[in-house]
Amino acid sequence: MPEQSKRSEATKNTRREEREVATKLRNMGPMAQAEVVNDVISRQVGKQLNGFTNFLREQSVIGIGIGLVLGTQLKTVVDSITNGLVLPLTQLVLPNQKTLADQTWVVQVAGHGRVQIQWGNITYTIFNFVIVALIVYAIFKLFKLDRLAKKK
Repeated sequence: MPEQSKRSEATKNTRREEREVATKLRNMGPMAQAEVVNDVISRQVGKQLNGFTNFLREQSVIGIGIGLVLGTQLKTVVDSITNGLVLPLTQLVLPNQKTLADQTWVVQVAGHGRVQIQWGNITYTIFNFVIVALIVYAIFKLFKLDRLAKKK
C-alpha cells in the first residue's frame, strides 16, 4: 500500500505542476511562454537522462562490460603463461616430445576399429581453468574486492 500511495501522490504533484504551467502560459507573452516551455523540456530531458543513468548503475551494465574486457585480457595472460611456461615444462616429462594437448591414448576394439582418447587436451583445458581461477582469486583478494560489495 505505501508504494501505491507514493505513486498517487506523485501523480497528484505532476497534475498540479501541469495546471500551474498552463495557468502561467495563459497569462504570459510569447517570449515568456517560450522560456517556460524550454524549461519544461529541459527538465523532462534531464529526467530521461537520469533514468538512463540509473538503469546503467542499477543493472550493473558498466560492471558487466568491464568484467568482459578484463576477462578477455585475463585469458590472453593465462594462455601466454600456459603456452610459454607450462607446456614447455610438460614436454620435458612427456614421451615422444609432444605437447600436453597432443597426448592421446589409442584404444583398439576388435571389430570396431581404433578410437583415440585425447587425454592431453582434456588435461590442458582443466589446467587452464585452474590457472584462471587461481589468478582471479588472487586478484580478488589482492585488491580486496570482496569488501566492495554493497550491503543490502
